[in-house]
Amino acid sequence: MGAVVDEIDYASPGNIEYLISALNDKDYYIRKRAAKALSGSDDERAVFGLIKSLKYHEWFTNHSVINSVRIYSAESLGIIGDLRAVPYLVQSLEEDPVGDVRAKAAWALGSFDTPESIDALTIALYDDHWKVRKSAASSLGIIKATDKLPFLEELLDDENELVRHEALIAMGKMGDTQAIDILLKSISDSDSEVGLRSLAAFEEIGETALDPIKKALKNGDWQTRVNAIQALEKIGGEDVQKALIGVIQGFFTKDDNCFVRAKAAEVLGVIGNENALKPLKKAYEDSHEIVRYNAKQAIKEIIKNINKYDIWNFDNGEISFNFTRNWEVVSTEDPKKVVKGQYDNNTITLSITRNQDVFDISVKEFSEMLKHVFDIQNTELIDEIEFTKDDMECYLLLGKNEDVYPTKIMIISFKKYDLLYYMWFAGDYFALDNSQDEINLMVDSFNIYG
Repeated sequence: MGAVVDEIDYASPGNIEYLISALNDKDYYIRKRAAKALSGSDDERAVFGLIKSLKYHEWFTNHSVINSVRIYSAESLGIIGDLRAVPYLVQSLEEDPVGDVRAKAAWALGSFDTPESIDALTIALYDDHWKVRKSAASSLGIIKATDKLPFLEELLDDENELVRHEALIAMGKMGDTQAIDILLKSISDSDSEVGLRSLAAFEEIGETALDPIKKALKNGDWQTRVNAIQALEKIGGEDVQKALIGVIQGFFTKDDNCFVRAKAAEVLGVIGNENALKPLKKAYEDSHEIVRYNAKQAIKEIIKNINKYDIWNFDNGEISFNFTRNWEVVSTEDPKKVVKGQYDNNTITLSITRNQDVFDISVKEFSEMLKHVFDIQNTELIDEIEFTKDDMECYLLLGKNEDVYPTKIMIISFKKYDLLYYMWFAGDYFALDNSQDEINLMVDSFNIYG
């Protein structure tokens, strides 16, 4: 036969017949492609052909490519979703000697919410191949087999990290209050890795977990409620913001524990918008300092994030650039240092210096002089990049100085014709890293007229 089967019209009855016959082709690569292509068929003849190609025979042992035929056969049967495939997928999961084939059979059984599928998947949680355990856990989560929750909980101690992570996600996908409670408790596990995996699981589970987490905000102990708020941070959205506002000020929903209220205020600073500002200002009146402090910090973060999207422009007729409202930028009367600025209460300082009549010097040569200044100031050079932008020669220097206070320095030089300007940013590590998007805005928009 030997024809290519990758790009055929799956819906054509003629092609279905061809693909089914291709499952018996002497060329195993043709068989593999046919098995994969049949996932697009709703013809029952495809189901029987795939069931036949799924079966393992001892003589397959020395033909590794035939493993791929069985893998794609299992995958296509799962996608087609015909119940007649279940006993054969179960048999493959239980008997096939190749772990990757068993794993794909476990994956395919996630399409079938039947007692036979669930029982086989539960047993597969103890398979000696980690991919099989991972796929079985995932499928139980998709089926929402909540009665198998204790078996998934055992996988939290699995030797393989990916299996442990998948078990967490599967438990969350069940949307079951008991499953969410287990995840919430694991956030504060003494093993920090377990806690991080739990938070990552909530991020992947998303809004499915929202209602059970909200219940935990009302019914759990205070540590569980703090963990619930951490989980809500990973989900985000308007509903989460409303729930957190209720924690810090709701008439019926305000939490009686100051650490829970403080955590809610902190997370509002990360995910909140302007609708959270008024409730956070109300939290200034809280009787506990930790709540008041977190509320003030949250307001600062929200305003900073709002300002990021409020773009201003500087233009003095020779240069122009955009900047956000988080920056205070002013012109000077100095013919060389033409602009000064600061960011967020002076955590970063900015200066823009002008040089003219520099026809004979390249921006790279000028940057070599700046590196000499670095040496004099005992500043370590971290990185340097030469680039061009809008007909300008450009050069970036990045350095750090820890003599008095850990400071990061970024200098970007721009040359056009006989003019050379350089922007000098200096500030603490966190501030400079945190404002990188806004600095990029200034650099990317910088222009010398000419």
